[in-house]
Amino acid sequence: MTRSALDPTLAREVKDAAILIVDDNASNVELVRDILIHEGYTAVRGETDPRRVPALCEAQRFDLLLIDIRMPHMSGFDLMERVNALYGDDVVPILVLTAHTDQETRRRSLELGANDFLTKPFIAWELLHRVRSVLEIRKLYQRAAEQNRGLERRVSERTAELSAALEAARQADRAKLDFLSVTSHELRTPLNAIIGFAEVLSSEAHGPLGHRDYLDYVRLIEESGKALLGMVNNILDFTRGSGGIDLAESTIDLPTLLIHCIDLLGPKAQAKSQTITLQPGPPVTLRADQRRLGEMVVHLLDNAVKFGHRNGRVAVRIALHGGMVAITVADDGPGVPPEIVDHLFRPFIQGERSLVRQHEGIGLGLPIVRRFAQLHGGNVELDSAPGRGTTVTILLPAARLTAPPIAGLKESRAQ
Repeated sequence: MTRSALDPTLAREVKDAAILIVDDNASNVELVRDILIHEGYTAVRGETDPRRVPALCEAQRFDLLLIDIRMPHMSGFDLMERVNALYGDDVVPILVLTAHTDQETRRRSLELGANDFLTKPFIAWELLHRVRSVLEIRKLYQRAAEQNRGLERRVSERTAELSAALEAARQADRAKLDFLSVTSHELRTPLNAIIGFAEVLSSEAHGPLGHRDYLDYVRLIEESGKALLGMVNNILDFTRGSGGIDLAESTIDLPTLLIHCIDLLGPKAQAKSQTITLQPGPPVTLRADQRRLGEMVVHLLDNAVKFGHRNGRVAVRIALHGGMVAITVADDGPGVPPEIVDHLFRPFIQGERSLVRQHEGIGLGLPIVRRFAQLHGGNVELDSAPGRGTTVTILLPAARLTAPPIAGLKESRAQ
C-alpha cells in the first residue's frame, strides 16, 4: 500500500503536482502526458525544445521534471545544470528518460541531481510507479519544510515576546529601585532631624524635660529613628549597588576591623546575654573598601545576634578557603531549612517563615553582603540546617592580601 493510499490529502497533492516533460520527440512527450493525465494528474505540461525550459521554470515552480538526455541544441545534462541554478535551495526531483543505460550516463545524471531513471521504451505501470513515488517524497518534504518554517516562526515570535517581557521586567525592577532610592533619600533628611533633636532633648542641654518619663520617651524616639535610618541606609546601599559602586580601597588591618564590628554589636548581644568572640589568629592585612567590608561583617553579626538564641554564642574567625581569604561568622542559633537557603540572598526575604514577624529588618542584609563581596571579586557562602546553627563566610581573593599568606593563616576545613 502506497503513502497516498493512507493519506487522502497527500494523494490529492500528488495528483495536483506540476509536472514538466522535456523530450525533443513530440510523440514521446504526448505518450507520457496521456499516461499521466489518464491516471488523474491534472497539471502536466510538455516541451520539445529544451532551450525554452529555463524560461518556463522561471515562470512556474514545477514539482517534477522528466528530462530526456540526448536532445539537440541543449543536452539533458546542460538543462539539469540550468534548472538547478534557477531553483537554488528548492531541490526539484528529476526523472531521467533515456535509451542509454551506460554507466557514464547514469553517473553524470546522478551527480547533476537526478533522482531516478526510466529506460526507453518504458512500461506505463513503471512510469506511474516512479512518478508517484518521487512526488510523494517531494510533497512530504514540502510539508516538513513548511512545518519547520512555522516552528521557526513561532520560536522567533515567542523569543521576541520573552525578550520584550524580560526587558519590561528589568525596566520595572529599575523603576522600583529608583523609587526606593529617591524615597530613601527623602526620608533621610527628616530622620536626621528627628534623631538629632531627640539627642539634644535626651542630653537635657537646655534644662530638664520635666516629668521623668519624658526622657525615656525621647530615648525611644532616638532609638526608633536610628533603627529606621539603618533600614533606609540598607535600601540606599542596595539600590546603589544595582547601578555600580566605586570602591574606596585602602590597606586594612582585618582583626582590628573585626573587633570594631564586634564592639558595635556588643550592646545588642548583651541584651540577649549572647557572646561574640573573635577566634585567635595571625595578623592579616589586605586591600579593600574599609566601610563596605565593615558593613558586610556588621550585617552578618547583626543576623547572628537577631536570629540567635538567648545565651547563644557567635564566633568570628579568619582562614584560607580554597585560595580565598575567608571571614566566617558562625552562630549556634536555630538554623535555616535547606529549602529556603537559596531564597535568603533574594532582596526583602527573611529566614523566618512564620506569618507573625518576630524580628525587625527588611531582608536586605545578605543581598547587600553578597553584592559588596562580588564588588571585591569575591562571594558569600552560607551553610545551615535546623538545629545546628548557621555559618556565613565572606570570601575575598587571596590576591587582596598585602603579603603572601601569613604563617598561621590555615586552610579552613568543612565543618
